[in-house]
Amino acid sequence: IRVVFTLTSHAAAALFRTPAKAPTHFAYVEWFTPFRQPEANHGLYKISRVIRNGECPACIIDISDICRSVHLIPKFGPVVPREWTSSTVLELCPSFFVNSFSDRHAYLTII
Repeated sequence: IRVVFTLTSHAAAALFRTPAKAPTHFAYVEWFTPFRQPEANHGLYKISRVIRNGECPACIIDISDICRSVHLIPKFGPVVPREWTSSTVLELCPSFFVNSFSDRHAYLTII
């Protein structure tokens, strides 16, 4: 999720047939690959940002469609690249592990 936002009443009227029934909050979402098999050593699922024609596909969804957040662990080798910071790692890291052990609900939903 990149941003959560609302629409003005004018924008809702232009975009929805029945603006009164339109969602009030939206999220701009960039997609990652679906889960495959968990990694053998630790049982975590590896995901990567989806890239099509050099761009990241994205969409706008109703926030009520979001089930939960997840904790992503950057995948790196013996040394973390120096240019990775908390502000840049989502852009610079090519793949992540989804931490299914972050809490009980995550474990039950992801596994």
